Amino acid sequence: MVHQEGGSNLRAADLFQDLSEAELASLEGRMARLTVEAGRLIYSPEERSETLFLLRKGRVRLYRLSPEGKTLTTAIIEPFSLFGEMALIGQGTEDHFAEALEDCELYVLNRRDVQNLLLADPRVARRLLDLVGRRITDTERRLEEFAFKSVPQRLASLLLQLAQKVAEPEGTLALPTRYTHQQLAEMIGTYRETVTKVLNDFRQRGLIRIERGRILVLDPEALREMASL
Repeated sequence: MVHQEGGSNLRAADLFQDLSEAELASLEGRMARLTVEAGRLIYSPEERSETLFLLRKGRVRLYRLSPEGKTLTTAIIEPFSLFGEMALIGQGTEDHFAEALEDCELYVLNRRDVQNLLLADPRVARRLLDLVGRRITDTERRLEEFAFKSVPQRLASLLLQLAQKVAEPEGTLALPTRYTHQQLAEMIGTYRETVTKVLNDFRQRGLIRIERGRILVLDPEALREMASL
């Protein structure tokens, strides 16, 4: 379920780094705050979005569907990153989905306020162009991975991207959310059965451990070497 409430500090977002405290305060006053439960869609082709989203907490997956129904993950959004920007420059989100991978908190700015901000402040416009450029580059990199890297390489890279440091044992990483094998498969463009097979291989080699459905990365360096092959 999606809920709406007040705003928060925007200083951590690259797009707004050049704004003064007064400008940030004014902007915050025009932004809504949303909470979205894990597994829910933030937008889809059926719910056209013309807003800019700033992720404060959680992770979001951006993806598209091919005509055959195959999922292509184009980006995984980390906290204090923006998404939805393509709709603001006329590209639209007609074939795009945004899914909350974890429970998320987001800030939302409508199209008119974003356009006014871009027209009023070229610093923000420049940073938005930089963001669009990085997003396009990241999408091209993912397409290259799908084309040239094996499933174990892609899965190793994804686990490292999703994992976070934990206190014990030292050096161990853990995925903070319990991802299903189907979800992991959709994020790297393969089948659930293939992900299950590769995860079992990783576990037998001592690279990961699965506790109560959550994946722990025991040997991050070995996964980095595999991902970069």
